[in-house]
Amino acid sequence: MSHSFELKSHPDKLLKEHLGNVGRLSREILESKTIDDKEIFAEVAHLIGILHDFGKATTYFQNWLENEKRTQYAQHSFLSSLVGYLVVRNFLSEIQKLGEFWYLPIIAWIVINKHHSNLRDILNEEAEKLKDKNELEIVKEQLSDIFSNNRTEVEEIYRSLGYSDISKTLNEIKNLENVTQQIRKDIKKICKKGFKDDDIKYYFLTLFFYSILLDADKLDASGRWGPPERRAIPSNIVDKYKKVKFGKPKAKLDILRENAYNEITSKVSDIDLIHERIFSINLPTGCGKTLTGLSFALKLRERIKETLGFTPKIIYSLPFLSIIDQNAKIIEDVLRFKYGKYKEIPSNLFLIHHHLADIEYKEIKDGELNIEEFNRSLLLTEGWHSEIVITTFIQLFHSLVTNKNRAARKFHNIANSILILDEIQSIPHKYWLLINRVLKHLASNFNSWIILMTATKPLIFKDGEIKELMIDTEKYFNALNRVVFNFDLEVKNFDEFKNEILNNVLHEDEDILIVLNTINSCKELYEFIKDEIAIFYGIDKKDIKIDEDGIANFPDFELINLSTHILPSYRLKRINRIKDGNMKKRKIIITTQLVEAGVDISADVVYRDFAPLDCIVQTAGRCNRNNEKDKGRVKVIVLRDERQKFHKYIYDSTLINATEDVIEKLGEAIEEKDFVLTSVKKYYEIVVERGSDDDSENLLKSISKLDFSETLEFSLIQEKLPTISIFVEIDDFAERIRKKMEEVLESKKGFERKLDILKIRKEINNYTVQIRYSGKIEDTVFNLNSIHDLEYYKYIKKSELDEYYKIDSGLNLGEELLKYIML
Repeated sequence: MSHSFELKSHPDKLLKEHLGNVGRLSREILESKTIDDKEIFAEVAHLIGILHDFGKATTYFQNWLENEKRTQYAQHSFLSSLVGYLVVRNFLSEIQKLGEFWYLPIIAWIVINKHHSNLRDILNEEAEKLKDKNELEIVKEQLSDIFSNNRTEVEEIYRSLGYSDISKTLNEIKNLENVTQQIRKDIKKICKKGFKDDDIKYYFLTLFFYSILLDADKLDASGRWGPPERRAIPSNIVDKYKKVKFGKPKAKLDILRENAYNEITSKVSDIDLIHERIFSINLPTGCGKTLTGLSFALKLRERIKETLGFTPKIIYSLPFLSIIDQNAKIIEDVLRFKYGKYKEIPSNLFLIHHHLADIEYKEIKDGELNIEEFNRSLLLTEGWHSEIVITTFIQLFHSLVTNKNRAARKFHNIANSILILDEIQSIPHKYWLLINRVLKHLASNFNSWIILMTATKPLIFKDGEIKELMIDTEKYFNALNRVVFNFDLEVKNFDEFKNEILNNVLHEDEDILIVLNTINSCKELYEFIKDEIAIFYGIDKKDIKIDEDGIANFPDFELINLSTHILPSYRLKRINRIKDGNMKKRKIIITTQLVEAGVDISADVVYRDFAPLDCIVQTAGRCNRNNEKDKGRVKVIVLRDERQKFHKYIYDSTLINATEDVIEKLGEAIEEKDFVLTSVKKYYEIVVERGSDDDSENLLKSISKLDFSETLEFSLIQEKLPTISIFVEIDDFAERIRKKMEEVLESKKGFERKLDILKIRKEINNYTVQIRYSGKIEDTVFNLNSIHDLEYYKYIKKSELDEYYKIDSGLNLGEELLKYIML
């Protein structure tokens, strides 16, 4: 006898349909993975999926859907988690696997309970809810309601989904105190065992099942039947691209790049796919690591497919936004060899994900490139549903060490992947131990492979834990002997340095790059040079020609300022002009560290304010980068203001001291080939010897005992200072975006508001700068207009630009504020 189903999960969807779809999707996602115990895990994932919204069967929830009358009895996750725990436990008991997989029922309880919120401290916060009399009374009322009103339909729903034992579970849960007592017992067991054994297994399994449920739930709620179709990528596509793009190498640097490329990519066939999972590409800057790493990953992907039977996705991660667009363009150019007939590369083939990226998911359907509507585009983009994803370290590592629902959802797409970690030296030393443990676990337990790429290889992994893909690294560093380092460790007053640079600008004819440690020193030097050069040429300050990109033009050179106080869209324009060779004259670039690693620009002379050794070497990679001259010059100086040395404002003293110890044993001038490899190795050995692993150890202890709340302490951004965001109405378009933002904040609520803001997020961020500060901030900032009622989101009107923002140097908040605003 057929049953007429009436219970709903969403206003336009039956509960039966939603539970069935989420269960099916959860099983399919897990079955698509290559992982130990997949058969049992897939069944548990299916059970979690069909039970995650069990609690929506109450009349309280149904009335809320229909009448928007919400009471405490309309909540559904807690009740659903209790039922889910029992069902998974009974399933494992029936197949006589509960002893082996005792941890899966409690993981099911955690995942279902928190599928609409963030994970917390399971032992000390979530377990308390199981003793809360008010919470338990709510559950009893909900169960009574279902028994009285909807038990028949609930049993029919689960019978139709292939699970006929729900009646047994409903009878069992009547003894609620016994159930919650058993759950508390299992919570203590899993948390204490993980902590005692120093085992992060349970943390990652929880994250894995959590991400699967979250993605399946959201995919179905969005109206999609499943994830996008997988796409093939020829493993030799980079080979073909290089042959057409560059031809046969002739110049010395090109030959060196080709040799490195061939040596590394040829290693794929020799790799032990089971035991060799973490690789290192250690080459000098400018040696073509982007194409080499991508080609190696594609060839490795093909070999894994042929040997192990699955095709890993590729996740290319970098530390800085300033180099993501540069590398993304290279990857897009490569992929056009296969997919050039489409106007844009499909998103399920290649996806760019960071806070300035477009939220527009493009997919090939019936031979045409179609764009998903915004909600689904956001869902698929943030879930990393693509063959190749390029993203930031923040996005990647904060999805591996996290308690956040939104970040965790992509974790199952990180499992079974090839991770390319470019500029890995950017990871702070205090997290080396944590990253070591996390990546090794990901590699061995979730069948993933990791490729580390850098010119300054940090000692995150011991020799036996990593396979070097470049055997004779020294050969390449010796051959690319492009610069001479000059170390002047006598402390210089900043005013003295400003005059030194001015003299160089006036009397030399070389391109100069000056990399300073603070935004304020960067601005001060830029304004000084600009004003003094104007006087030299007899130009009135107000007549200095500033072009549309914010670059100051003088008769003999162009003066460029780069810092995070300049709008992101303008920073990118300037970087692109520099690296694309579109500067018609000599260039003088005054910047902070944002061009330090990976940005493909080159100058004849580089000045670098004192910094950790790896930063100095990375900055040197912007000097004579393509071997244009016999030797470039890198001048390392120690600058100070009236209070202290600039490096003390931002760098860890351990790193600075290690750098001083290495440099003081060198002469004032030393060539690149005699310096980089040996000095970097010695520097990292000192850092390891003197540095502390406390932050890593504390986080590892927390995640081993499922204290997810403590993952909030993990932050790749070093400074934890308060921030203020400032939107700048630099043109008419920016003004329209600001008004649209205000309109949304004023008229929309909840998820609808969030969605509409996300639609214009890229534009908002392109016109927003953030300032981090310590101490008092004068009324100047807080007297700026607020966007809507957001106290810490201000804006500068078009009519206020002359007072508060300069197109060439960015925020102009007055001399009095400079000492409070930090890098």
